[in-house]
Amino acid sequence: MNKKLVLFIIAGMLVVGVFGQEILPVSNNNILVFIEPFENHSPRGEQGWLEQGFPGFLKAGLAETDYLYAYTIPDFQNDLVDRPHKLQDLIWKSVFQRQVDPGYESYLILGRYNYMEGELTVQLDLLSLRDTKVLARFEDKVPYTKLLTWKNKLSEWTLASLRLKDDPAMSSKKDIKMPNQDATPLPGVALRDQLTTLFDTKKQNQTEDLQQKYEQQSRMKLGAQLEALWHDIAYDPYLANIHDIHTLRLQAEPDSVLVNFKVGYRINPRILDEIEHFSKTRSGLVGQTESFEGHAFMDLGYIDADFTREVAGGDWRIVPIITMGPEKLPFRRVFYHSFPRPIESPGEYYYNQGKFKQLLLAIPGVDALRIFAQEVQQVYEYSIVVGYDEIERLDKIQVKFVAEQDLADKL
Repeated sequence: MNKKLVLFIIAGMLVVGVFGQEILPVSNNNILVFIEPFENHSPRGEQGWLEQGFPGFLKAGLAETDYLYAYTIPDFQNDLVDRPHKLQDLIWKSVFQRQVDPGYESYLILGRYNYMEGELTVQLDLLSLRDTKVLARFEDKVPYTKLLTWKNKLSEWTLASLRLKDDPAMSSKKDIKMPNQDATPLPGVALRDQLTTLFDTKKQNQTEDLQQKYEQQSRMKLGAQLEALWHDIAYDPYLANIHDIHTLRLQAEPDSVLVNFKVGYRINPRILDEIEHFSKTRSGLVGQTESFEGHAFMDLGYIDADFTREVAGGDWRIVPIITMGPEKLPFRRVFYHSFPRPIESPGEYYYNQGKFKQLLLAIPGVDALRIFAQEVQQVYEYSIVVGYDEIERLDKIQVKFVAEQDLADKL
């Protein structure tokens, strides 16, 4: 091989090694924009080069903007969007090889595209990386042959959404349009259509700025910080999804139907994010754990006697109530979990499923609170035999969570 060519290749490798780590802008007055590879939703996986091509268009289009720096990043897991601090940590380590500096204003662009019959449909979400709120959305179609003449439109939309460039289609006096926080709750599951539905029973309230909350907590003493954290997470910790719904006509009882379904329970990822962020940013903590993939124990600082008794009493424990059908009896069926605090059955339309295994626990000590969290989803199966003519009345399955101590009053 030509000696000059070998030297050129080695020099190129050295350059790649040097520039593998981006340099963080000196002033935190600069805006950082991170761009993940776009998702290819094309039926046959065509035009796969655009997964990296679109981020390249965006980065090039944003490069000439003062006080703004754009970076392409690896494809992180979608579920990390619900864990903003974890996601931000991973992004900063992948780009700058350092911890997050919260003083910088940073944003994340997620995109997807669909190529079909010579036409591209492109969708973008612009998120605040601080709390992963969606600030603006974009969607448009373009002939594939016009792609290169159209590519600047993506960066122009990004700048207009960030209010860094005037856009005649957007009034400068209006705020960025946020998602509707009062959206109609998702319906229950229609049994007669044999649907499998995934939904969160807890609305994720994204109106509160998480960073502001952390800043307020940082002004408290450590024990008060911990108590505030626990009250924030312990009384509404879970999400649920309903799936694998089946109905079976019973041959021995032609007028009866077996209804079977499963409910998966998991800790809200934002709660895991809060605990992990708290453990990393508060001094005087021991036994810090960075991973919640399996089980995690964390000793989090000093707590006072009253708070210790409150946690030890277990009144914060949450259990699910699963309802089928309308609100009123007798056309309503209810599944619940009452062990280890048994309650008297309210009647024949109620079914005690026994113990609900808590995914979030706390063990108080003299000067610490040990939090136990299990990130793996826990699945329960529910079955009931009903009359064939009742199926239409039981057309919705819903899950809500209540305090275990209040269960009898909520049934």
